[in-house]
Amino acid sequence: MQDNVLDFIITVSQSQKSEQTVYYQLNFFNQKNQLIFYNQQRYSELKKFHEALETLKITLPIFPGTHWWKSVNSDPDLIEERKQLLDQYFRSLTSSKIVRDSLIFKNFILSAQKEAEKRVLKEQKEKTKKAEGFANQNKRKVKTTKYQTPATNPVNLPPTPGELKERSQSLEHKPSSSKIEKENSKGSKFQSPILNFGGSKIFRGILSNTAKQ
Repeated sequence: MQDNVLDFIITVSQSQKSEQTVYYQLNFFNQKNQLIFYNQQRYSELKKFHEALETLKITLPIFPGTHWWKSVNSDPDLIEERKQLLDQYFRSLTSSKIVRDSLIFKNFILSAQKEAEKRVLKEQKEKTKKAEGFANQNKRKVKTTKYQTPATNPVNLPPTPGELKERSQSLEHKPSSSKIEKENSKGSKFQSPILNFGGSKIFRGILSNTAKQ
């Protein structure tokens, strides 16, 4: 690989403050395989990385210093200034072949890449969990709606005018049960004068006269 071809270009694009801690977003771009990822790190972590590079005994870009009279994290202007200085630092740092070939720099890149992969997996799991939660919530809503809506019961429907007319006519022509019982009892009192013996019909009066003789 030629010296003017950089493996990684590192830039600092933005800063994010969480409570009293400021994180700087480092963007990593590999010109060989077009790999792009980013990672967020604190100023103290980046300072430790610079101190590790000083063990190489080479000339390094100037690392942004601190302000002894004021905390940078409490001043938005100082945070923006530090972000710009860090961006210049990493752009100059990646132009050094000795730095790029050092184990310290390679471990720094590998660690940042692993952290980026962990963050992506975590975000994907959260999205999947959220999608499953929405799906289960919709299922519960459908199930609740299904049980709250009763089926139409034809028995409870009011009768139509035609049905009312048919019912009234059937009641007019249908004899009551008491009337049927009276007719049955009346019929039992008046026995038929005709009897049937061996297929021959005879009158009851003939049998009574024969009995008297």
